[in-house]
Amino acid sequence: MTAEDEAKQLDSVTDRVQEKELDASRANQALGALSTTASPSTADSGKVIAVKKEDVDVIVAELEVTEDEATAALREAAAEEGGRNIEGQQLVAAALRRLVVS
Repeated sequence: MTAEDEAKQLDSVTDRVQEKELDASRANQALGALSTTASPSTADSGKVIAVKKEDVDVIVAELEVTEDEATAALREAAAEEGGRNIEGQQLVAAALRRLVVS
């Protein structure tokens, strides 16, 4: 098979791929819905739960999850404790347990 034949065969295969165009308005609507939806930890209590960067870094290093996942786990663990203020190692341990179990 010559190089020209191979090129034609490759073109015939790649010509069959159909590209889908993304509807921009639907994409913007979906992104808007995501950004306006409150996370469960802030929706229930009505307050914002702050997490320390060091705690996020520990979880990312230990479990190799993204910073967003680590932050969410810390916030959920803090919200789960309700009125009891837990910080530092206790909060990190609760978040690690939450990620390992899920």
